Amino acid sequence: MNPPCELTVRSLLPTLRTMVAKELAQSYGWTQTRIARRLGVTQAAVSGYLTQDLETIAPPPFNIEELRSISKGLTAEIATKRLNYVDLVNNICEICLSLRRGGAICHAHKIKVPELEEERCIICMQLHMSLADISDVRRVILGDLRAAVSLLESAPEFTELVPEVCSNIVMALKDAQGIADVAGIPGRMVRVRGKAKALMDPEFGVSSHLAKLLLAVKSADVKARAVINVKYDEMVLDAIKKLNLSYAVLKRSQKSRRDEDELIEFAKCAIRDMGGWVDVVIDEGGFAIEPNAYFFEESATKLADRIIRVSRLYAKGRLSGKATTE
Repeated sequence: MNPPCELTVRSLLPTLRTMVAKELAQSYGWTQTRIARRLGVTQAAVSGYLTQDLETIAPPPFNIEELRSISKGLTAEIATKRLNYVDLVNNICEICLSLRRGGAICHAHKIKVPELEEERCIICMQLHMSLADISDVRRVILGDLRAAVSLLESAPEFTELVPEVCSNIVMALKDAQGIADVAGIPGRMVRVRGKAKALMDPEFGVSSHLAKLLLAVKSADVKARAVINVKYDEMVLDAIKKLNLSYAVLKRSQKSRRDEDELIEFAKCAIRDMGGWVDVVIDEGGFAIEPNAYFFEESATKLADRIIRVSRLYAKGRLSGKATTE
């Protein structure tokens, strides 16, 4: 009996813990004790993680760049307190399930147990991706998200808009009641070798932060079905203005820490104050909160098209700025 869970426990989890611990220590200045408490391990274990060489900790067939992108997104959400412990466990499980469905864990498992390859094993695919369990409406939303992701991945300018916490794009059922009714990208969209890439296929119930925001906005405006987050700066604001998009800006105090709740309440109020619709909600950021712009639309593909136009204006603005300074 050799289930794929063994590979997760022995290879994937230690690698992710090491990467997350290093990122928390080096980029966020966390102490070993604080890291250990958050990851649910001992301080001695964290000390060992921090001495590991990143280039040697990811055994084949795991790709170091892919795991680095995944861990960076996890770390950013841990550091900004967007993930509670339940969310963290959920994200780890989603990453594992995705890598078991034809990904690195599936490949390694078939190398370890050759009979699985010979018998054309599709156990994980059947357990977690059975299309028979997906309604026609949900299948349409997943298709729309895949098309949106493809558009974004093929637009080189979009890479510049991916924030440090990474981007995600989500879309909700028309009568969505909870996070399980909102589809998104497990692991989010990240920068890999200079390109924006979704490391996993869209699924329902995998996004917490954006799903909560979308559901709150949708309760005030039923037209809002999709949202994406991108980085925010003055050039993004300039692109928003050039496209004549309506927007609202959340200005946080330096002591502001309830980032998710404050943003959600602000977005709901902004929609009511602006007559029932707002194209963009801007969060200027604050203590340990990266500035982000949240774009809303009626579908994921319409949203991707809008973001590509924003990214092209952004790229043009950067070139103009360089020409001016030179």
